[in-house]
Amino acid sequence: MSLACLAGLPPIERPLSVPGIEAAPTSNMEVELDNADGALTRLWADRPPVRRAARVRAGGGVLFAGVVTGVQLGARVRLSLEAGMDRPLSDNLPLRTSAVWGGWRELRVLPWGWGQVTVAPIQYSSDQRVFALLDHPIQGVDEVRRDDVATPAYDWRNGVDSTGRAVSFIELAQPLAEGERLAVTLRGRMHPDTGRLLQTPAEILHDVLAHLAGAPVQWADFDDYRTETAEWVLGGLLDDNTVSVRAAVDQLMQSAGGAWSAAMPGIALTWPPLPDDAAPALRVDRLAAPELQAATAATGIVTVLRVLYDYDHAAGRYRRAVQLRAPDAVREYGALEQEWPAPWLRTPRQAEALGRRMLAWLARPRWRLGWRQDWADVATGSWVHIEHPLAPIAGRHRLLAARLDLSGAELEGSIEAPVGPVPAIETTRLSTAFEPVIQAGITVEVAGSEIIFTARDEQGKALPGARITLNGGATRIADAAGRVSFPVARGRHVLLIEADGYPASEAVVVV
Repeated sequence: MSLACLAGLPPIERPLSVPGIEAAPTSNMEVELDNADGALTRLWADRPPVRRAARVRAGGGVLFAGVVTGVQLGARVRLSLEAGMDRPLSDNLPLRTSAVWGGWRELRVLPWGWGQVTVAPIQYSSDQRVFALLDHPIQGVDEVRRDDVATPAYDWRNGVDSTGRAVSFIELAQPLAEGERLAVTLRGRMHPDTGRLLQTPAEILHDVLAHLAGAPVQWADFDDYRTETAEWVLGGLLDDNTVSVRAAVDQLMQSAGGAWSAAMPGIALTWPPLPDDAAPALRVDRLAAPELQAATAATGIVTVLRVLYDYDHAAGRYRRAVQLRAPDAVREYGALEQEWPAPWLRTPRQAEALGRRMLAWLARPRWRLGWRQDWADVATGSWVHIEHPLAPIAGRHRLLAARLDLSGAELEGSIEAPVGPVPAIETTRLSTAFEPVIQAGITVEVAGSEIIFTARDEQGKALPGARITLNGGATRIADAAGRVSFPVARGRHVLLIEADGYPASEAVVVV
């Protein structure tokens, strides 16, 4: 329906979300409608228009399109609108749980996964042989581990669950024992037409928004971002239905080092922005913006960055990390450390490339420019060319936030950019030095009535001084060769391994 009763149009907010640097909400605005006679109260008393699509029109066309997220009734009605999608991105991820099967041993969220990812399967059959992998078909299974030991005794398939939903399963040759851990490394969602694995940032982002969140985005919307990130390979899981769609996209974009806005043409872009001298740009000079302000602060500078990556969803932790340092910035500003979670990244090369790109931006002071100028209906993320005598930075930059003041016919824009030479960056620690992961590195020897266990790290090196606890009871300290001995019976035993500089880890051995 059309309502020709606009009483006020507060500004349209168009922020760009740069996860890890400046995450932001979706573009939004509020609309005031005249309700002096109570007509809208009567109209919407029983059926308020929340979650309904809405468009704000003017003589020149549509000013704003989105969905109604809130209604306030009074002499004036205020509608809160969120842009870009036909459902609020503040909605939680619409992931099912194992409750849909009518019976379950443990209530679990049924996840979606992309690229190569390791998951903890969800029990499907009562005999502990059939497990659900992901809540959709997958491309294949690469490895199955039972208590950290690889096994070939399994079969996987894409099938239909008891509700008629297409899901993926694994069936074990032997039932899973009580307390035994099962981890499956698999290749997740595929392109519906070609069967090709979806694993680049643009492919995954489109699939999350279009097919999981049900947003009205098209494959072609991501053409530019697909070109920018064609060489990036990600792998990850969405398995928490208490997280909003916006937060899930933020996590994905932080892993890829990107920025996004649902209302921006192209949806996403690489951050820091890749240069594009041919793209049109809004010119900001003394004539267009007589008043311009620039500000910087001591906060926000980072000189040491740790990228956490290769997240293992079965174990619930990151498997690897890389630490980078800008030595000149450390000498000037001190060691200012920050961790950069990138759970979707899988390779050391891309983790290091991401860290270098982000640290080059973060290790320098950054100017934030703000200005007002006559009305210009530009989207956030658009190019802006700064050539202003009051600006400490010049050249082309991406619009970080655009505030369109409809009543004053003004645009309030802002950009942010670092200054000074790009710092030299060195890699100071790889994952094994920063937070090594103890794999199933236990060897077993029998010596008379005692069993000798040797603890090793992921490189196969012995762990002298490690504290090893057997079956939750006795604890012994490993000798210089990483060995301890216990008088134990033959059978299955659980060892807790604790060593300085390593996260605690469990290993299961059968003697």
